[in-house]
Amino acid sequence: MDFKRLSERVVRTIRERGERPQVDPTVSVPARDTVVHSVADSQVLKWFKNQLYQLCLATALHGYSQIVRKGYSPLERALWVIAVGSALVTAITLLWILWTWNVETPTVTVIESTNYDTYRVPFPAITICNLNKISASKALERAQKMTRPNNMTAEELAFQFRFLLHVEGLEEADPREYQLLHDILLLNNLEIPQLIGEFAMPCSTMLERCMWKGTQWRCDNLFEMVNSTEGLCCSFNHFAMRSSNRLQKKASSNAPNEPRRVMASGYKTGLSLILNPILEDYHSIDIATTGFKILIHSSFDFPDENAQMKIIASGTESFIAVYPKETYASDDALTLAPAERNCYQYNEVRMSVMQRYSYVNCMAECRASEIFRACKCLPFHLPSNGSLANCEFKDFNCLVENVERFRSAIPLNNSSITQLMEKPPMVCDCLPSCEMVQYPVEMMYGKINRSVTFNSLSFFKDIKLKDQSVVHIYFNDLVATRYRMDIYQNWFGVLASFGGILGLFLGFSIITGFEVIYFFSIRLLFDAAFHSDKPRKQ
Repeated sequence: MDFKRLSERVVRTIRERGERPQVDPTVSVPARDTVVHSVADSQVLKWFKNQLYQLCLATALHGYSQIVRKGYSPLERALWVIAVGSALVTAITLLWILWTWNVETPTVTVIESTNYDTYRVPFPAITICNLNKISASKALERAQKMTRPNNMTAEELAFQFRFLLHVEGLEEADPREYQLLHDILLLNNLEIPQLIGEFAMPCSTMLERCMWKGTQWRCDNLFEMVNSTEGLCCSFNHFAMRSSNRLQKKASSNAPNEPRRVMASGYKTGLSLILNPILEDYHSIDIATTGFKILIHSSFDFPDENAQMKIIASGTESFIAVYPKETYASDDALTLAPAERNCYQYNEVRMSVMQRYSYVNCMAECRASEIFRACKCLPFHLPSNGSLANCEFKDFNCLVENVERFRSAIPLNNSSITQLMEKPPMVCDCLPSCEMVQYPVEMMYGKINRSVTFNSLSFFKDIKLKDQSVVHIYFNDLVATRYRMDIYQNWFGVLASFGGILGLFLGFSIITGFEVIYFFSIRLLFDAAFHSDKPRKQ
């Protein structure tokens, strides 16, 4: 059938099914165009009401047939209208809330497994820092070799080296003392990083014996000197810096190219160490005890305060049990933009100093940038690629004044958390990592007493225990917890949620949607075709 003829029949059907208006001869007749439009509008409105009536009778939508059912009083019809209207408003409100949740919460993190094999999880990096930041003997040796004012002895100058710890914001001195030390270092052509390297406890001295997975190793084959917020420390299984690993430069075939893993659990299958604090060489410490700080963190993270930190007192044996937790993002979540999923993959952002992106590394580099922007120099304990000027003693006043730039969670802001809940300032463009491993730990310790023990005799052979500390770090179980970050709802979930709400409150389905389309479009075409086939009256 020709579409043009069908359209004419549709218009003619609407007009034939309408009623012609009665004109009162006493009333002035309006213009012909106005009458034609009013008649057409009246006919269309009547046709619409008729189709709506037929739809209410035939549809499966809850309550609509009760509104138009014959034999009901106006009050009954009004009650059904209120009920149907309330259900419609409620359904629309819930749909809006559901849509808002989908927009504001595009991803959700769920527990995928509590029996994830630990051999699939990298063993953490173990960074060991002596609580004594400066070797007293080396500080005195350096002071004796330096050119200094006539009224200053070598012992006094060695004692003044404690000002190096002021970079951590723990204390501040008279600016004239900073300037005096700066002039002395300048006179001797020395810089602070050089002094820090000389004064730090060497790994070969601090680590007396090392055992990895039940086998004794040379400690210098397992540990390397790295920079951290605690100064120079000895780190195991560390791959954070972009520069090549010091252990990889050695000709040893035992140097790994990726983080180590373990295939079992228990303290005999992890890392065991005998640490010597050398108490007689103590010069300056930041807490009132002797021993070590142990930082347990991801192998690709910069060792700072975000790591799991434990204090190992001298003369004790400690057992540190690690309970790893791994989080990863599904392929569906990774299809979202980083701002929507609120995380970066490790290869989506290139770091200037660190090898891989992580939230910890991003914040460490951001803090370094902020303090450099304020003081035009970089403290020795922050990550650096060597292209930025190092801070000297003359810059310490600026560092102390701007300590919050590299010690607070959000640089440039020291407000309480209650003030930051609404809209924290975005100083660093850092997002959480889409893939990360966390290492919660539990520690037990006791005082060392080898007088009646017989285990691990070879591990303690030829070592006279006095102030040493023994540490065992290991996975506590064969299984770990794995989390999956996924999209909050895919199209199937949205369809099911929307369909459930519409079905519960309205009885809506795909067929009822087709009914609405049918009565206001397809039905009209069939009516037009039916009336065109009727014989016209002569």
